[in-house]
Amino acid sequence: MLTTHLDRGLVLLAACTLALVGSCSTELNRAWTPENATLVFMSSRDGNAEVYSVTAGSPEWMNLTRTQASENWPEWSPDGRQIAYQSNLYGNLDVWVMNADGSGARPLTDDPAHDYVPAWSPDGTRITFASWRREPGDTAEAVHIYVMNADGTEQRRLFPESPGTSTSTQWVPDGRSFLLSRKVGDQGADLFVVDSNGNTIQRLTNDEFSNGAGAFSPDGKRVAFHSDRGEESDIVVINADGSGRRTVVSEGQNWYPSWSPDGRWLAYTANVSDGADEDLDIYAVPVDGGLSPTRLASSSGREAEGRWQPRR
Repeated sequence: MLTTHLDRGLVLLAACTLALVGSCSTELNRAWTPENATLVFMSSRDGNAEVYSVTAGSPEWMNLTRTQASENWPEWSPDGRQIAYQSNLYGNLDVWVMNADGSGARPLTDDPAHDYVPAWSPDGTRITFASWRREPGDTAEAVHIYVMNADGTEQRRLFPESPGTSTSTQWVPDGRSFLLSRKVGDQGADLFVVDSNGNTIQRLTNDEFSNGAGAFSPDGKRVAFHSDRGEESDIVVINADGSGRRTVVSEGQNWYPSWSPDGRWLAYTANVSDGADEDLDIYAVPVDGGLSPTRLASSSGREAEGRWQPRR
């Protein structure tokens, strides 16, 4: 279990912070680090789940949503100016969007069924989301993937078949295909790259575990995901063709990896408790190793789903 992280990883991060005033080498001064980037995430520190941000170089958390509802799963727009998220302010889960400072919050969906886990297209013009909507011809209730314009218009079902999972669907960097976690058989789920009709282009994983929350690296060459084995869940990285599988974080329960803008770090959510109640914190780890995980957000509540602001 991840318990102690004040080690040489933090020493290096502190050193890189000092680089801002010229105290580090030129190489470290150029390096992107978790502590000099803005992070958005979910926290229940004030009782209910809300979306917070930490501005680069500041220890202060900013509550962006400030409602009595539950808000989580924040996702930056590609230009870093907006944040899509899910909220149950009106009873069921809907997809919302707000400006990066929390202003201008507005719902994009208002269906009676749950709409959740939004994901932006690479050009920022569209958003995918999961929904439990039933349409004519559906014979059973099941989650499906939908797509809409970034202003909420033209909502439609994207794939005719249900993936059988509720994890998010991410866009491939080319903007023409999708990374999908699909249930296979009675147990487990695997990652697939699919076209706009849900047809398989490539299967990336093939095992008995539940592989989900896949995300392409900024350069499109690698995919990070969590591989859930029940009592433990690892953070794993593979090449974009499914080869070169490598476990980046093991031991305990770890979920929802997110790439840094330079592709050198992963943020992820970890369960740091040994009891029945989950105590979730957000950590960062170098993708290629060399440093121990660094804690980014922690409180007496639960912190999860950390996402770094894209470079503008």
